[in-house]
Amino acid sequence: MAGKRQPTDIVKANGRKHLSQAEEDARRDREVHVPSPEQAVPPRWLGKKFHKEFREIGEILRTAGLYTELDRDVLGQFLVARERWVRADKLASAAIRKKDEKLAREWTGVQGSYFKQCRQCAEAMGLSITSRCRLVVPEVMVNAARTEGDEDEFTQLLKKRQEAALAGA
Repeated sequence: MAGKRQPTDIVKANGRKHLSQAEEDARRDREVHVPSPEQAVPPRWLGKKFHKEFREIGEILRTAGLYTELDRDVLGQFLVARERWVRADKLASAAIRKKDEKLAREWTGVQGSYFKQCRQCAEAMGLSITSRCRLVVPEVMVNAARTEGDEDEFTQLLKKRQEAALAGA
């Protein structure tokens, strides 16, 4: 069974498949590219109390390349579901403290459904560690993001040794 279809840049970066220019162009024409917005703007239906957090999380996702305008509703749904889950959790805890089993059972059921909604939205947006681990980032892109100052101690030590050896020869 064939694996999940990957973008052309990732296929090229992996180096396992050699595409002709025509094949590469044809593949790129079939790919969907949605540009990242300048800033994360909350949807109109989202309450004002969520706007600040929406912009914060949206900016983090945008800089990571994981956010487009199409994701606005999912991020908004995540914030609403999380807030309702927290509220249901407080009510369930209060019912448990009062030793009201029936009410506690009802609120824990509501709490569970909101938690599922919250988790689904988080996974769709790359907000959970498992969903980020599924992201495929080609090595070429990782290396391109590095700067000269990002070298580890071992690499710096090897370079100094090499320079000393060249200076002594």
